Amino acid sequence: MGMDLLVTLQILPGFFSNCVFLALYDSMVLVKHIVSYLSCSTSAGSGEWRRMLTSAGLRSIWNSFLLDAYKQVKLGCEAPNSKVVKVPDGPQWNSNVSNMTNVLPGARVRNGDECHLLDFESSDRPLVVNFGSVT
Repeated sequence: MGMDLLVTLQILPGFFSNCVFLALYDSMVLVKHIVSYLSCSTSAGSGEWRRMLTSAGLRSIWNSFLLDAYKQVKLGCEAPNSKVVKVPDGPQWNSNVSNMTNVLPGARVRNGDECHLLDFESSDRPLVVNFGSVT
């Protein structure tokens, strides 16, 4: 309970400043629409106005602040060792690169096996992770 209260008190100023910014943005867009309507300009005021300061928007901002407050990765601390699944090597990679994915000496990570991210680290090369997409 005490830790949650402390986190909430830490993120409230940032959350409220975002709310103020969204309220100012909405009011400026509203003024623009009113001015364009009064001047009978159809090109400047046409279209639907989507408000930024909504309950869904506020929930999204609050959840993003909570995610940031509770994140596991902290600068200067130990990296998290997340679970990953090894995918098949593509034709663009040669066999020398795929042979360097030893988990333990003598043990191999087969395609589709669940393992941990830091199983692929090595002191003689940087760990590069590709978060690609096939879509």
